[in-house]
Amino acid sequence: MKSDTGKTVEGMIHVPTLKLRLAIEGIFVGLFAGSCIALLRYCLEYVSERRSVMVAFLQQVPPTYVLGWVAMLLFLSWFIAFLVKLVPIAGGSGIPQVRGIVLGLYKSLHWFRVIVVKLLTTALGIGAGLSMGREGPSVQIGGMAGQGIGQLFRNSNMETRALISSGAGAGLAAAFNAPMAGCLFTMEVIHKNLSAMVMLPTLMASLTAAVIAHAVFGMDTVFTIPRMPILDVRYLPHLTLLGLFTGAMGVLFNKGSLNIGKFYQLPVFKAPWMKIAFPMLLTIPLTYLFPAVLGAGDGIIEAMIDLKGSVAMILCLLIGKYFFTLFSTGSGAPGGSLQPMLVLGAVCGALYGNLACAMGLLPPEYRLHMVVFAMAGFFTGSVRAPVTAMLLLLELTGRFYHMVPLGIVTLFAYAAGELLRDRPIFDAILEDDMKKQRPMKVNDSLAENRYLLETAVESGSLAEGRTLREIPFSGKALVIGIRRGDRMMVPDANTTLLAGDYVYILPNQATAGELSALFKSRG
Repeated sequence: MKSDTGKTVEGMIHVPTLKLRLAIEGIFVGLFAGSCIALLRYCLEYVSERRSVMVAFLQQVPPTYVLGWVAMLLFLSWFIAFLVKLVPIAGGSGIPQVRGIVLGLYKSLHWFRVIVVKLLTTALGIGAGLSMGREGPSVQIGGMAGQGIGQLFRNSNMETRALISSGAGAGLAAAFNAPMAGCLFTMEVIHKNLSAMVMLPTLMASLTAAVIAHAVFGMDTVFTIPRMPILDVRYLPHLTLLGLFTGAMGVLFNKGSLNIGKFYQLPVFKAPWMKIAFPMLLTIPLTYLFPAVLGAGDGIIEAMIDLKGSVAMILCLLIGKYFFTLFSTGSGAPGGSLQPMLVLGAVCGALYGNLACAMGLLPPEYRLHMVVFAMAGFFTGSVRAPVTAMLLLLELTGRFYHMVPLGIVTLFAYAAGELLRDRPIFDAILEDDMKKQRPMKVNDSLAENRYLLETAVESGSLAEGRTLREIPFSGKALVIGIRRGDRMMVPDANTTLLAGDYVYILPNQATAGELSALFKSRG
């Protein structure tokens, strides 16, 4: 039987055949991932409806019945924590975990368990009212579907990781009915390069998953947006301010997300289930006092689209949703933060639009534009994926004629994140999580790290224009192949790397981060 490395090298020699095979396998990934996400979306709709019925019932009965509600939420907190303890990688958002698997930092030996636990706990948590979204779990469920298909076809480690990436894109595509955003999300956030090895299966998987979502839930866009006139050129400066504002708010969201863990380190939270129980119990007073901030927040976006609410009310929504989202996502309960980001972005846009209209700086017919564009700006400021943000909003709203103003907002939102020296949220979560774990021993066997890293040589990187002999590889890393276009090269010490080359490395005792840094632009 051929070793994993042997199969990988053989596949790289026949690159066109390998790309075709991965593209076909991407269809199977899309079918599997799309079916799982359709089930997740159906479960979320079902539990949300049941929760509404329960709340209506409790509002008509004596207050003592609330004690039963408290007991149920405490049990759910314990049950979710118990399942996450069985499958630790299923906790949290899911997006940093998928990226960690793709980089070889995490191992996921039981992909089917992850799917089951993630689906069940996400439905229970969001159904109970936690301020989280379905997109992070959808990405992880899709990635695990890709791993399952890779193992079914007995793929090499590199090929399986390409399918994990494609499954992640398919998960986002099915969650939001947004196939192109799912594909670009994989390129910008998960894999972070435009390798054809990943692009083709991701495109096929995302399209297939979107077809399944359309077949089950219909062809309508996720958000129903009234027709918006083209923004007059005179008001383009507002897009600059809106981009800087929402980008800075995205950074503020990142800061809160990364520091909420300090709150959950308080002595009162002695067990993991107690952390989940805190936001769970918060849903009770919020149900009576401020129900709008509960759940993923689709109702808030609809209200902002309908231009409802005064400036004071919008400020309360912004503050309430911000803090309850931090308490929910920071508790360790499975659930995503991308959808709450869109909600917070919409609220920021409504705030900016209302203030600008009140001061006579913006005509009222353009107020809705600020709401829609701000969602892309907030997403970009936090995730630092401007192309994905643009495509996501275009596909969510169906308003493709607003690409240029969306581009302007995302550009300045990205600039705000960079100027504030903030790390992209999912990279920061992954880096912080790796620091908490036991450092890898230098004498770990090579078999334990026997995976293949694919990375692109970027213009301006340390490796560009240098021979392999001149590049300071760490940890006995070994370059076993270089792809230039569709031509595969067997390298030697005098092989010079050019921008655009794809390098295939056995990391051995080096980390993926150390090696990737050699090929990233220093500008």
